[in-house]
Amino acid sequence: MKIKIADFIENVQEEKFKQTKLDISKDDLLQEDLWAINTAKEQMEKDLAANELSQIIIHVADAEFPIDYYLESGVINLPFADAKKVTHFFDDDAEVETKVYLSTNCDYLNASKFHIDLISENEFKNDEIKAALAIMKSNYETSLENFNHKDDEEEEKKEEK
Repeated sequence: MKIKIADFIENVQEEKFKQTKLDISKDDLLQEDLWAINTAKEQMEKDLAANELSQIIIHVADAEFPIDYYLESGVINLPFADAKKVTHFFDDDAEVETKVYLSTNCDYLNASKFHIDLISENEFKNDEIKAALAIMKSNYETSLENFNHKDDEEEEKKEEK
């Protein structure tokens, strides 16, 4: 879908985009069950076909800590929350194609608590669906490992003092 940068920023800031929320179990995620990502793909295709920006939030309902994934039809590797920053990269009147980005938000993922990946230049193909799910699984596993070792890090900090 093509969109003018000024329109993209306005639509995102005014929340004029389709938002869909899905819950996934950690077992489905770890077993790389495709139902959630396929549902997200179908919804995004429907939204984009209607010339609407799309955000699909996939929440791991039974994780040991909050972790959410966002599939968004963006114009650059920035989440919708940072839409204002798009003007640093494009002129307001520029018209660009949207792409599909996957963001992960989790306190235990890394220092920034965030990671974003380009998933597709336009259409979600089968290999891109599998790659998105692999990224989701990997980010969950990294977060789980960091979560499980958070007490160790706190102990080390106490010992250093």
